[in-house]
Amino acid sequence: MNIIQECIIVSKEIDDKFILAKNRDRGYHPKLEVIHELIDGVEVAYLHDEVTDWSEGMNEYGLGVVNSALLVGYDEAEGKLIQNMRGYGADGAKMRSIFSKKTLKEAIKATIVWKGNKKKGLSGHTFISTPKQMVSVENIPNLKPQLELQNTESPVVRTNHGHVYVGTGYSDGKKYLSSKMRKLSAEKIIDKITDWKQVGVALRKQFFKKDSVLNMRKDTPKMWTSSQTIMNLTETILEVNYYDHKVKSFNGIINKLPKGHTPKIKIIINKLEKE
Repeated sequence: MNIIQECIIVSKEIDDKFILAKNRDRGYHPKLEVIHELIDGVEVAYLHDEVTDWSEGMNEYGLGVVNSALLVGYDEAEGKLIQNMRGYGADGAKMRSIFSKKTLKEAIKATIVWKGNKKKGLSGHTFISTPKQMVSVENIPNLKPQLELQNTESPVVRTNHGHVYVGTGYSDGKKYLSSKMRKLSAEKIIDKITDWKQVGVALRKQFFKKDSVLNMRKDTPKMWTSSQTIMNLTETILEVNYYDHKVKSFNGIINKLPKGHTPKIKIIINKLEKE
């Protein structure tokens, strides 16, 4: 079962710092934790959803990954679907495979190939970035993955409609309008940011009525922004913001690093109040 992610992902160079960020929208209350560990000898830190196994994060080399879905159809029914799930899908494992790679080239390969199969790479919009370069990948099953080296001096934003493959994801109606408007809003507001620490605040701004589907920060009966992930890849900082009333639980930082290991990634956790 593929679990939909109706989200905003952003990349931007701010004051010589490479930043990746994401608003994570859910149709259920996730059980979250931040895991700090070694994968294949590489230090990683990532947000982990215990309900679906979804993972998103970065490594000690300043390589980070965020993803937004294009396989739509399960979003509003997700809360009911996950109650009937038996086991996890592979997307969480795919993400961990990507952000545990040492180089951009290795991470790109891990995005489009899974266990030797080019047809089973990570679907959707994926941003893979180091402190110097960011590559966007648009991957749709049975279509050729589209890779693009991005200029991050201007914001690069993806939501839930196709960029290269027009007509994929949300392609009409209110959901398409929502995806387009959220993308436009994020591009405009992030372009004005001069301090990376304000990225999360900016992406939480609502320009429409509280329950409007057009807002970057979703707060509707069927979908809501439960958390944010902001990665400062240049300074190897992972920031996670979460709404306590929008998650079932937040278990904090799970430190699995070997005894005596000196952490290279700094983790910041912020509990957000109702807005």
